[in-house]
Amino acid sequence: MTRRNNDDFVLLNRFKGRLLNHLTSADRTGSVSVIEEALRYNCTPASIYNSVITPAMVDLGELWHGGRITIAHEHHASQIVDDLINMVVQKSQRLSLNGLRALVTSPSGENHCIGAKIFANLLFLEGWDVEYLGPDTPAEDLTKYLMEIEVDVVALSVVLPGNIPSVMGAVSSIESLENPPFVILGGPAFKGFSDEIGTAAIADNSATGLTVLQDAMGIGAGHLSLRDTLLGVGGKVLEIRRAKGMNQGELAILAGVDRAYISLVENGKQNLTMAALFKLAEALGTSVNTLMASSK
Repeated sequence: MTRRNNDDFVLLNRFKGRLLNHLTSADRTGSVSVIEEALRYNCTPASIYNSVITPAMVDLGELWHGGRITIAHEHHASQIVDDLINMVVQKSQRLSLNGLRALVTSPSGENHCIGAKIFANLLFLEGWDVEYLGPDTPAEDLTKYLMEIEVDVVALSVVLPGNIPSVMGAVSSIESLENPPFVILGGPAFKGFSDEIGTAAIADNSATGLTVLQDAMGIGAGHLSLRDTLLGVGGKVLEIRRAKGMNQGELAILAGVDRAYISLVENGKQNLTMAALFKLAEALGTSVNTLMASSK
């Protein structure tokens, strides 16, 4: 660990300790002041979520399990933390839209929502369009909803290991869709978890989850604007189509879309989901990474 990283760790750990003290005494004002100070120190939203708020809540849970605080204290602290999570996103700068859409929730039986909400907020700040459904969403209802909307990613948060069978059912149901979105699973339940769950990616914390999605979706920190990204992809589609001697109508038939849609894509005027990108890449005999390469 470098000296800078060590200094950051010490600072964040100090904030965590102070926040825990305020939470155990149900001190909302003191709790808010800790997060405001962390923001003034230019701590990133991810570091505040992962190194201050989350470990403070873990420690609070241990205090409850040890009988040192009541469930009423824990519930009050959770309400304060919910406000802190929202405060961080409200006081942070959002990156430009990246054209990607995510749905974040927890599977049936999982009533903890803090982790899912944190991940939804981090995606929002990274420029994602985010639908947050809250906890305890049955697999059947989630799949029906996904048939009505288009999303690139479904993120499922699981705290209790006992809910892993539930998330396995949800993943299986999602992957049965005609054009399934990318699925990522996260939360304490997956710490040390080595099994595979369908084709879903697994991350044990939100920071790792962001990195996984950036790699999977072909984006990164400080990404280009949505307009630049769409122009880059459209230019690549045009280049490959012409190299293969195809006209727009022929490509449209192979991709299962209208010719007008191809025209909009090539002119950078059509927002694209990952499902649409996969269809275009397959029709062109190339990969999504190739189509996205010119927009990175």
